[in-house]
Amino acid sequence: MSHKLGASDAAFCVSCHGKHDIIPVKQVDSPVFKFNLPKTCGACHDNAKLTTEYRMGQQKVAGHYLDRIHGRALVKMGLVIAPSCFDCHGHHDVFPVNDPRSRLHKDNIVGTCQQCHPGVTARFTQYQPHANPLDKANYPILNKVFWFMTTPLVSVFVFFGLHTLLWLVRSIYLYLHDTKTFRESKILTHVDDDVFTRFMPFERFLHLMMVTNFLALVITGMPLKFYYTEWAKVMFRLIGSAEVARTLHHYAAVVTFAYFVLHVSSLVKNFWNNRKALLDPATGKFSLRRIWTTVFGPDSMVPSIQDWRDFVAHNKWFFGKGSRPQFDRWTYWERFDYFAVFWGVAIIGFSGLVRWFSNFFTHFMPGWMINIALVVHSDEALLAAGFIFSFHFFNTHFRIEKFPMDTVIFSGRISKTEMLHERKRWYDRLVAAGRLEVYRIKADDWEGRKNIAKTFGFIFFGTGLVLLGLIVYAMILRLGH
Repeated sequence: MSHKLGASDAAFCVSCHGKHDIIPVKQVDSPVFKFNLPKTCGACHDNAKLTTEYRMGQQKVAGHYLDRIHGRALVKMGLVIAPSCFDCHGHHDVFPVNDPRSRLHKDNIVGTCQQCHPGVTARFTQYQPHANPLDKANYPILNKVFWFMTTPLVSVFVFFGLHTLLWLVRSIYLYLHDTKTFRESKILTHVDDDVFTRFMPFERFLHLMMVTNFLALVITGMPLKFYYTEWAKVMFRLIGSAEVARTLHHYAAVVTFAYFVLHVSSLVKNFWNNRKALLDPATGKFSLRRIWTTVFGPDSMVPSIQDWRDFVAHNKWFFGKGSRPQFDRWTYWERFDYFAVFWGVAIIGFSGLVRWFSNFFTHFMPGWMINIALVVHSDEALLAAGFIFSFHFFNTHFRIEKFPMDTVIFSGRISKTEMLHERKRWYDRLVAAGRLEVYRIKADDWEGRKNIAKTFGFIFFGTGLVLLGLIVYAMILRLGH
């Protein structure tokens, strides 16, 4: 073997095999041996005194193994099928990677990886099982990706945290200084029978599909990310095991792609059905001006310059420097919510596929893309969960005028009072175009299903708050270490 013993190394064997707890060689594949091996190897390979013959340089190799896919699966989640140290490095046949006898030598490493990943190519072996995203010297690309993902994550939380705080303070101020008017306006919003359609049944169905599936992804995914917490272990036991959680996470991912495809298909269909609106009536040809108006118009979810004007006016209102702005069909924060989900599904979805089908993707991508996919998937999922369970919940639940719940996504309808209070530009535009009656609801079944919808809404809301608390606790715990 490659370890060179000298006079001062009389106890070398004991450091690996133990004194009175030596396990027979035939039992090296036992769960106890596999689970304990990273700790045993880490006794030396976590002391930051590794020689340069190891590619990892001076870093905590065993520690970063535990933070990567193999270590999480084996030690943290108890999956016996996951590889331990000896599966890749060997037992008594450990050699430097540039030695032809090493299992990780360029001529042998494909066969080593194929023990667990049949059919993989040489590209797959470029995956870095001990990679540390904070190690700029050894993993420069991964480090750049880590900061590229972490910067917007922190920025979004800081920006919207301040935005939400200012909004909340302004609302409380108005409530305390004119409680009677505030209460009367809120009551009138809910009892006004003059209502209009805001969300179609298909849109409400997609939202319900998205909410339930999003919670499923968080419930099965966050324990995998925060594996070191006690609540993650409890959730694994409730679900069945880490492997069951992983499988359910994959099923939920399929549902995510399903509603994403349904939504994009509906956009394409609506665009095609309304294609005549893009034509110049005089020439019958496509008009760039009409295309621009359609893409960036008030009925589109694409952000426009008007959103910036609304944002500025809204912030002036926060500080009492202007009147409360009126909005059109969509507000600037709703458009941000929409594109956050749109972007998130694309980024989280693709990075998740790379992790799920790593054998396939590494036929034409380098293996270190799996490391990047792990960082991207993890950070983007954390951003999505944190944003939805905090800022989105504020807009739909914690705003004083909405508390305890804005039911529009369940009922699909909005009262005239609420339109005039918050979306007067939309109301005025519909009146000017003579289209208000098209949106007016004369009869529906909302009253009959209101209590059921609210019950589900509060279940979703409560579950999200609990998950947010667990995520915050896990992050604080991590920072403490």
